[in-house]
Amino acid sequence: MGSLVVDKLSLSLSSGIALFTNVSFSLDIDRREPQRLVVRGRSGTGKTTLLKCLANLVPYDSGEVHIGGKNAKQIGMSTWRARLLYVPQRPPVVPGTPRAFIAKLDQLTAQKRKGLSLLDPIEIASGWNLSKDMWDKEFSQLSGGESQRIALAIAISREPDILLLDEPTSALDPDACARVEETLKEYTCIWVTHSQEQENRMATAILTLNAGGDTEFNSVD
Repeated sequence: MGSLVVDKLSLSLSSGIALFTNVSFSLDIDRREPQRLVVRGRSGTGKTTLLKCLANLVPYDSGEVHIGGKNAKQIGMSTWRARLLYVPQRPPVVPGTPRAFIAKLDQLTAQKRKGLSLLDPIEIASGWNLSKDMWDKEFSQLSGGESQRIALAIAISREPDILLLDEPTSALDPDACARVEETLKEYTCIWVTHSQEQENRMATAILTLNAGGDTEFNSVD
């Protein structure tokens, strides 16, 4: 399936201050050997923004991002975002129920092009202590932990090349967190976390964003 290659990605704030500079790394996309790149840094160093840049939800100033040697324009924006799937820390509240939302997603052209038999998100989330009844509740009635697990299960069910995860377990209790982590070990992820313990458990590589825009990439032995 190729690799994700990020080469000298840079972004500055409107004030001219560098948010991050020359971010460079590569991740092999291989379900047999999934990789988990943990992005760490203090608040305000651009961790969430970096994920959005990778998904082409936020424009960056300079640099290149390729999957299998092709950029987002060559692949097509909707397909790119289906392959590099961003999951926010706080999923947006949308009208209706999660079950109805899944039905709409199944009609997306970008998903049809992939030609995959998609996984069942309800079954995925049931392994994380989420009752199947939650899928028939209005999004507005769900707790933070419920909506976080639902969003993550839906994302996994789309079978993207890479999950872009912004603190995906921040609203979960320790048992649910452990169950989610065990599932995510099977997927290639770029994962923002403020938990050193979670980083130690999950990271196969670490990208550190420092104040002033400097970045550092390290593999984990």
